[in-house]
Amino acid sequence: MDAAAALQELGGYATRRGLLRHGTTRRSLARALDEGRVVRLRRGVYGLGMPEGVEVLAAAVVALGAVVSHDSAAVLWDLEMVHQPGQRVTVPRDHSRARHPGVQVARREVEEVVVRHGLPVTGPVQTVLDCARVLPLDEAVVIADSALRRGLVTLRELRTAAAKVRGRDGPRVRRVVALADPRCGSVLESLLRVLLVQNGLTPDHTQLEIRDERGRFVARVDFVWLKARLIVEADGFEFHSARGDYRKDRRRGNAFCRLDWGLLRFTWEDVRLHPEYVLEAVRFELAKTPRRARRPRVPARTHEAA
Repeated sequence: MDAAAALQELGGYATRRGLLRHGTTRRSLARALDEGRVVRLRRGVYGLGMPEGVEVLAAAVVALGAVVSHDSAAVLWDLEMVHQPGQRVTVPRDHSRARHPGVQVARREVEEVVVRHGLPVTGPVQTVLDCARVLPLDEAVVIADSALRRGLVTLRELRTAAAKVRGRDGPRVRRVVALADPRCGSVLESLLRVLLVQNGLTPDHTQLEIRDERGRFVARVDFVWLKARLIVEADGFEFHSARGDYRKDRRRGNAFCRLDWGLLRFTWEDVRLHPEYVLEAVRFELAKTPRRARRPRVPARTHEAA
């Protein structure tokens, strides 16, 4: 079970032992810490978000008449992210002298303010766009995908709002929104998609349904290049944590082979720590002579694979 989700069910705070008993794995806890969705309060005790930061943000809100914004707001909206969030607030443009220790202050008019955890926070659309203004592309896309996945925003809302952004931030914001995908299933998938697109390896389709020679559903896959008949998957550990899931996943891979699809699978460590390996592997497969769909002599029993 995801560590942040477990903490929410446990009231926001728990010991390491309590999390493990609740179904969290050590790897899930380590990943949530790395992503900043969970913080270590003291040895063996964990909490959601950034409890110390919330106190600082609350003080800034009162002192400056500010609104919590950017990735600080993303934390309060419970959005997934892959970086340690900053402490950011936004004040009206005419507050030119607004300062607060330990807090980054932006100056911009805020159209929508929502109270979250007792603090005024920018609405979901502005939160996504503000993150797009200041964060690296992959980190901003992760947040945008998370907001879409949770149903807090729609792609149309993001595109409409991004089209209105003027100045030097405009192209940056629209780039993030152009890469956002409401069908994205995970943070790892977001990171892998951005890595591929940034390096000229844009897939033909995302979240495509693969069917067998009889038109029966086999699986929905992350990324597909049709001419090369190549499938690329973001291979999250959590999907293989149970023996049944592991067996099902292997049958799924076998079904792809029988239908003459190439398959590459990349882990969190591959994408985050060894991106050149990922890119080299995809380029190598795309450079091969294109596969041709072959009708197998014996129909593949693929209906059990997905």
